[in-house]
Amino acid sequence: MTQEILTSPRHRQIVALVQAHGFMSNEDLAQKLGVTVQTIRRDLNLLSETGHVARYHGGASPASSTENIAYGERQTLHSREKDAIGALAAALIPDGSSLFINIGTTTEAFARALTGHRDLHVITNNLHVAVALSPRADFRTVIAGGLVRPQDGGIIGAGATESLSGFRADFGVIGISGVEEDGTLLDFDLDEIQCARAIMRHARRVILLADHTKFTRKPVGRVGDLRDIDDFVTDRMPSAEFRTSLSAANVTLHVT
Repeated sequence: MTQEILTSPRHRQIVALVQAHGFMSNEDLAQKLGVTVQTIRRDLNLLSETGHVARYHGGASPASSTENIAYGERQTLHSREKDAIGALAAALIPDGSSLFINIGTTTEAFARALTGHRDLHVITNNLHVAVALSPRADFRTVIAGGLVRPQDGGIIGAGATESLSGFRADFGVIGISGVEEDGTLLDFDLDEIQCARAIMRHARRVILLADHTKFTRKPVGRVGDLRDIDDFVTDRMPSAEFRTSLSAANVTLHVT
């Protein structure tokens, strides 16, 4: 079924919450959105009919766990947590550093947190990152060449991958769409995956940014695993199993 474009802000919030949590009850949605349970039931009936969620007794689940959430919804979803992750990651970057920044709303929060830094050299395939940093006269911002994806300002394709591979930087700061308990790093889009792999290959230190919801999402594309990163920045303490995997891969955990 082809999904209709969501025009209601509440409907967009419902879809984003369901996608992030995997399942949301009618009561939880009503409490988060400040409406009645009856209103949520009507909303879910409509969203189910239009293919945006899967309706179940008592709540809803994502229509598909293999599709990413729309960019506008990702911008507002868990924005406070993403800002905290971005601020903590920014504290790991010394003045005068060179760094890659890839596509994603969490990496955009990281870029906004760099305002207190000086003399940075940034290479990015994210137009929003470039725009956020461009007013700084002491920053040198390089945009990777490639196809601009209109829905989120990501720069992708073979040209972008090749462009990123032409640099060597002190840090690679990346976001992804999913993390398995065994440490497998996942994403939805093959072009994004190729760009992220290029960054990981050409950065001296790789910092992964991921909020807690990434542990419940199951994209099908493999980016790499914990052995490919050096630091993991998140907003909640991961499970004991995942912390063991971090330790085995010699990855430093940072929790906001």
